[in-house]
Amino acid sequence: MHDLYRNARCHGRGGFTLVELMIAIGVIAILAAIAVPGVISWLPNYRLKAAARDMISNFQKAKMEAVKRNTDVVITFATGAYAPSGQVGSYQIFVDDNPANGAFDAGEHVLAQVNMPRNVSLYDANNTTFTGDTTGYNSRGLPWNNRWGSVEIRNNKSRYYKASLSAAGHVRLQISSDGINWN
Repeated sequence: MHDLYRNARCHGRGGFTLVELMIAIGVIAILAAIAVPGVISWLPNYRLKAAARDMISNFQKAKMEAVKRNTDVVITFATGAYAPSGQVGSYQIFVDDNPANGAFDAGEHVLAQVNMPRNVSLYDANNTTFTGDTTGYNSRGLPWNNRWGSVEIRNNKSRYYKASLSAAGHVRLQISSDGINWN
């Protein structure tokens, strides 16, 4: 009798039936079908926010490097026509060994070269108020050649971020849903 009880008890632990597995896979498929469109619509906003925060971080890095090296660090923006697919525009941060021209020369140390990600554009629609699309910091952490202003980036979901550099060298991030009214 003891063997019969043990065999019956072990036989009941065989695992899942095919029907149970099919039901579980069906439930997972339905949940995935509901979740995927939400994630896909969320990605452009996530990429835009990440690009904006990276830009602010790179501004702060440029300021710290300028003070640390006791020299000018320049940020140049290359803008383009807005495209919903993004990857339009870039910016470069470099240590300016020749402060007279403020342009990148061969041999100067590049601190960052950033291209805009998918669905994000650093577009040319009067979006940068920096003279000559160039700004940066001097050795005291103030805007290079008094070039303060702002630059905007946007995504294909009508979201905008503006990075503004003040005359005191502080950088601030603002958001807008229309490119006109900034929070």
